[in-house]
Amino acid sequence: MNKKLSLVGCVFTILLILLVLRIIWLKTVHGEEYTASALSQNMIDKTVPSVRGSIYDSNGNVLAASVPVYDVILEPIILAEADETTDGKASENTVGVLSEILDIQKSELNSYLEKNSDGSLKYDTYYLPVAKDVPLSTAEKIQDASLTGVWLEQKEERVYPFGVSACHVVGFKRGMNSFGLENSYDSFLSGKDGRMVRQYDGGTAETKYYPPQNGCSVISTIDMNIQRFAEEGVAEAMAEFPCETAAVLVMDPCSGALLACAASNVFDPNEPSIPVSYDSNEFDSLDGEDQSKILNGLWNNYNISSTFEPGSIFKPLLVCGALDEGLVTEESVFDCPGYRDIADRRIHCIRRSGHGTLSLEESIAYSCNCAMMDVAGAEGAELFYKYQRDFGFGYKTGVDLPFESGASTLLYSADRLGPVELATSSIGQSFNCTPIQALTAFSSIANGGQIMRPYCVDSVIDGDGLTVFKNEPESIRTVMSEDTCAIMNDYLLSVVEYGTGKKAAVAGYEIAGKSGTGEQGDRAQDEYTITFIGYFPADDPKAAMLVVIDKPEEYADGVTTAAPVFGRTAEKILEYMGAEPETDDSPTAVMPDLTNFSPEDAVSELEAFSIGAKVIGEGSKVTNQFPAAGEEIAEGSSVLLYLK
Repeated sequence: MNKKLSLVGCVFTILLILLVLRIIWLKTVHGEEYTASALSQNMIDKTVPSVRGSIYDSNGNVLAASVPVYDVILEPIILAEADETTDGKASENTVGVLSEILDIQKSELNSYLEKNSDGSLKYDTYYLPVAKDVPLSTAEKIQDASLTGVWLEQKEERVYPFGVSACHVVGFKRGMNSFGLENSYDSFLSGKDGRMVRQYDGGTAETKYYPPQNGCSVISTIDMNIQRFAEEGVAEAMAEFPCETAAVLVMDPCSGALLACAASNVFDPNEPSIPVSYDSNEFDSLDGEDQSKILNGLWNNYNISSTFEPGSIFKPLLVCGALDEGLVTEESVFDCPGYRDIADRRIHCIRRSGHGTLSLEESIAYSCNCAMMDVAGAEGAELFYKYQRDFGFGYKTGVDLPFESGASTLLYSADRLGPVELATSSIGQSFNCTPIQALTAFSSIANGGQIMRPYCVDSVIDGDGLTVFKNEPESIRTVMSEDTCAIMNDYLLSVVEYGTGKKAAVAGYEIAGKSGTGEQGDRAQDEYTITFIGYFPADDPKAAMLVVIDKPEEYADGVTTAAPVFGRTAEKILEYMGAEPETDDSPTAVMPDLTNFSPEDAVSELEAFSIGAKVIGEGSKVTNQFPAAGEEIAEGSSVLLYLK
């Protein structure tokens, strides 16, 4: 009996497969023919696409939206029947008005209404598209004209108002292909299609419309102002230190919300298949494989999907694990002669002449390799690997963006961490991570020891304004104590105060951070990834940031390259967030009310008080200011003037 049932099941499956293949064949080979035949009958039954939901930044700026476009449909049968009672006036009027609105020659439109020698219509149909993808303004003119034998078929076109800005986060949607939030939140953005049935009876037409259910709107955590600062940082890095890729990633360290995600490999989501950095003729001359390679490189979200050896930005995390285990203390002392001999290998410090005797704080501030190798030796392979994994290396962070890399195969397991591998791993070499892994791990120092799940969408809102999905801050695990975080916070302040991160300093603010220089891949190639990672203000962190300069054309280090980019970008973010700098005893003035001033007049007004100004945005009038009117401000400082 079981054999008979299995046989019946196999036969049924084979028949089903053959049926599906037959349908596919008919649709592929005869699809257009059958569709045209069906549309020439007395009824048109069309799918009405739903409107895809919009994507917004955290301030309500539209990052992606669907705008209506229309196909103009001519009905030759209707016009022929109308001409019989109007002595040809119906066609004459329709052709004349359409020709003017659509800028199409009358002769072309009249050709669609021609008859054969036997008196039959050359195009005997109710459905003949004569213009495609016309904008709403044009469609409204046609609608207002109330033309006989013409109707409009609505479609949608996806537009991205900010172009290349935040392109890797927003992504794009083109047919079945999608990237970014357009991909990961597709189930929310996509609605349910409706239906339009147009029934013909003689010279009349009746339309029944079953409206679609439009998609939901996605509210992202990206702040386009901070995104702009990050992109300016990327542009500065590329200009000053030409490299393969530059990137800046900004996160709220306490919640995990991404505030900005920028990289140099940009594309325009409005035309994702046309690289902005290539001449169109040059790109068209490439073969398909080369074109695909270039496009995939541009569409790749470097901060989520690409990996690098982190180098010295890993060192604070190593020390945090040892502090939490009591293997080192604030009183620990290390000797650095400039190298350590590990097994058969001599591993040098970043200062080959040696640092001499260092405290634990100084070993972080000066980024001493010898001290880090000693710390890792105290931990041993098992404990080192445990903390490496607890900080999230080798795991996907779970960020709600597609195609994240976990780099799980790009680090040594505990049983493969021999003395040399342990030593090199302690200084951030011999394993890879993604930018978002590094920033998520480092943020745990700022937030008291929590590994937070990063996320890029705050909420999803339906057409009635109801929240159908909400991302809440989520702690994946506690990786260390708050006491350990407090100690490391002081050490990271020292990095910027007197150590390798001095060029990341921002006057008036406490910046906690760490520079990094990681050698990449084949050591004979001398390729490096330069980084600076940190958070600010250190006493109440509002943002954590990672600057990456990947494979610069000439050797550089994080001290002279990534740190200055970090500092300049952090200053813009702090000012935008309204974080108040530390005050001094400088003379003060009372801030005047500058709203509705022109930017030129506002700047002149401030000059009288010896106060500078930074103008944000474009427009003819000041709409907001920081500090607010009536507040005291130190003479010689600078205020923010916001335009429209």
